[in-house]
Amino acid sequence: MQAYVGGIIPLSTVDWPANVCTVIFFSGCDFKCCYCYNKDFIDFKEEFLKDLKDIKKEIIKNSGFIDAVLFSGGEACLQRQALLTLARFAKKFGLKVGIETNGSKPYSIKSLVNEDLLDFIALDIKAPFKKEIFEKVTQSGTFFKRPEDIIKDIKQTIGILKKNQDKIQIELRTTVVPGLMFRKNDILEIAKEINGLNCRWTLQQFISNKGTLDPKLSNIESPTKKFLENLKKECQKKYSKLRIDIKA
Repeated sequence: MQAYVGGIIPLSTVDWPANVCTVIFFSGCDFKCCYCYNKDFIDFKEEFLKDLKDIKKEIIKNSGFIDAVLFSGGEACLQRQALLTLARFAKKFGLKVGIETNGSKPYSIKSLVNEDLLDFIALDIKAPFKKEIFEKVTQSGTFFKRPEDIIKDIKQTIGILKKNQDKIQIELRTTVVPGLMFRKNDILEIAKEINGLNCRWTLQQFISNKGTLDPKLSNIESPTKKFLENLKKECQKKYSKLRIDIKA
């Protein structure tokens, strides 16, 4: 079996809190977020096509130094069979399994959960679940799938997590981008959707110098830490049980 894998970080201490992990970046994504930092992994490029046996060798090589494997992207859930195969393989070595995802493929998440393969999920909540702002941020709608259908799928993923929140470490992430995804009401809409989920929600500072899919964003200043703290305060006024972190 082969998969589109854009890169591998053998050892990471920053991508999964309190764990040392190997990070595997699947290429190919169904979102085209204009602020995307991993823009090189958006497409299914032939140069990224790899045999899973080579990915497994990398996991074996690192297994003595890590306690987890984290699948990122791109969007790993688009390559469900390869994802499941590698997750099962990691579990055989006693490693924990995590995934970073946009949540648009609930069937892949459900498959991981049903086989008890998932220990950690970092779910990117890109925008409130309203068609106009969601499509503006993600540019995910196509002739075959409307933004409202994608939103429905993400809500289904959140529902799966709510049913399994006692056994999965859940982190939600929202990037605050000036001029695009920054308004208090938009952040509050997200807070309303995730209220009641046992998770940590991180409000991330947009940083333009990492290089973005849309070059126009390279001239936008990052939101200040104080601005993010104010958003956090407004959310916790209304939803006091939300655990919110700031990354700036």
